[in-house]
Amino acid sequence: MKNSFINFFRSKIKLKVEGKHIERFIRKLATNNIELLNISYPSRNIVFITIKKDDYDKVMRLKSIYEIDVVGAGGLVKIRSVLRSNQILILFVIIGISLLILLSNIIFKIEVIHTSSQVREFLTNELKSYGLDIYSVKKSFKQIEKIKNKILDKYPDKIEWLEIETVGTKYVVRVELRKIPDKKEINTIRNIVAKKDALIKKVTATKGMIVKNINSYVKKGDIIISGNISLNEEIKGSVDATGDVFGEVWYTTTVEYPFRYYEEKTTGNKKNIISVKFLNKSFDFFSKFKDKKITTKTILENKLLPIKIVKEKQEELIIIDQFLTEEEAIDKALLLAKEKMNKNLKKDEYIISDKVLKTDIKQDKIVIDVFFSIYENITDYKDIIIEEDKLEDNTR
Repeated sequence: MKNSFINFFRSKIKLKVEGKHIERFIRKLATNNIELLNISYPSRNIVFITIKKDDYDKVMRLKSIYEIDVVGAGGLVKIRSVLRSNQILILFVIIGISLLILLSNIIFKIEVIHTSSQVREFLTNELKSYGLDIYSVKKSFKQIEKIKNKILDKYPDKIEWLEIETVGTKYVVRVELRKIPDKKEINTIRNIVAKKDALIKKVTATKGMIVKNINSYVKKGDIIISGNISLNEEIKGSVDATGDVFGEVWYTTTVEYPFRYYEEKTTGNKKNIISVKFLNKSFDFFSKFKDKKITTKTILENKLLPIKIVKEKQEELIIIDQFLTEEEAIDKALLLAKEKMNKNLKKDEYIISDKVLKTDIKQDKIVIDVFFSIYENITDYKDIIIEEDKLEDNTR
């Protein structure tokens, strides 16, 4: 691996040799310890050889009757030639990148996010006193954190939370003022009721009295856990009912799916490359996947110059494009309906069962109605209205 790297940068030249009995000349070169890096015979009296640049003078002294022309170069010789022929372009690129780096480290805007213009003006002036101002050099993360903590320590009674973020060439400042909590707190007493029509499947009460049993059908608003504690049909006291109720709830949804099926899948193969974008063109120096998903992250850019350097994260894709049969389309539509239903479910909620009620076949798609039975949290609350003197008695 090391020798390959050295050989890549070794100066070498390609020669065209013409003459009769050319094999004699090749043997003559070998006898004089001239290393032939590559050799090819396009015809009987012509040979192309690649040698080290340092051996060129030896070859010319041994050429005798043969005609020798330089037709190519490699290694450092070629690199120098390319650099000389593109020196103006390279100079502009270096100047452009230098300006890009310089301008990317200058702050051109400070954006304070708050609904009050007075708060925005106050924070802008406060930041300016610490050197966070437009047309100034960007501060480091540690410097910004130090300034933020100083402002928080200076106004502990006014500012609850402060964030200063560097986004490109601007500071984005978010602030939340400290709120003084109300001294009076109102204690509420509630029943737990059904959020919607359902068949009760599970009831857990930590406070209150369960008044509906498992497998009981309830309508929206029915009391399941009462905050009123009763004995012999007499209310002995009231508490704020707490607990959870899960029930079987029913939904019908309509989903459509096209007969032409298109899907993109990632293979797991990934590649990170550096790309230079100039105007609307992108230039990179590594091979890419045929079908891929690209996520870009800008490393250097500036609105004043049409050039930027980005890091591309490429993920190889497998693209499936096919036409589905009626049965395949129904299966895909049902799977899509389940995915949509699962997205709306919370923790501990799940699909109990599903059934396709109706299928409608159209010219380019299929439409199905699906019935779902869902295990769902149906816990809801409703205030208990009691007289003030009774509330005082119950809370003593």
